[in-house]
Amino acid sequence: MAIAELAVETRTESGKGFARKLRSEGRIPVVRYGRQCPVTQYTVECVVIDKFLQESGASGLVALDVDGAGQNDELLSIIKDIQRDPVSGRVIHLDFYGVRYGESIQVEIPLVFEGKAIGVAEGGLLQPIRRSLVAKCLPREIPENIAIDVTALGIGDSIHISDLDIDGVEFDVSVDFTIVTVQTIAQEEEVAVDDDELSADETETETEAEAEDTGAAPAE
Repeated sequence: MAIAELAVETRTESGKGFARKLRSEGRIPVVRYGRQCPVTQYTVECVVIDKFLQESGASGLVALDVDGAGQNDELLSIIKDIQRDPVSGRVIHLDFYGVRYGESIQVEIPLVFEGKAIGVAEGGLLQPIRRSLVAKCLPREIPENIAIDVTALGIGDSIHISDLDIDGVEFDVSVDFTIVTVQTIAQEEEVAVDDDELSADETETETEAEAEDTGAAPAE
């Protein structure tokens, strides 16, 4: 995986008031921490981080360029957390986790489903259960995504996490999660009907309970 570079500036101030001031100036606070890594605080321009996330994504390796000193492999990191404004969706804070080349780390890797399942041609519906997987690997071996070929899946077939075998990448298979399956349309409709019936039963039960509390008869 290629290492992306991000230009940041050192900051010494912190707190909500300072964070608001930064955002009013078109910047956001950034923090970096990790095993054997001191907690370090930075700032980055909003336009820079927006472009960075659009071009490089949030799951790869990042080398920080601090105060214009150039890319520093000693500051190799992954994005640990992105906080966004609940209204605008704009990034308002970033957490970086410091990593070392020789130490395995836990990362979330997006899934890409390839091919057209046989079961879909037979009238089934491809149903992805997971869009990403948590895996453990060395920083240099983090894949940009995991491609899963669904071509051979017939109706009722599934791919589980235990079916994956990727060099240098370890998955937790203690719980053998289903990743993707092919269902019949009838199965989908049955699930929808069951959900509707359950909602109706819950509503009726709640109405009767409310009537008992108030002494009124349930509405018909």
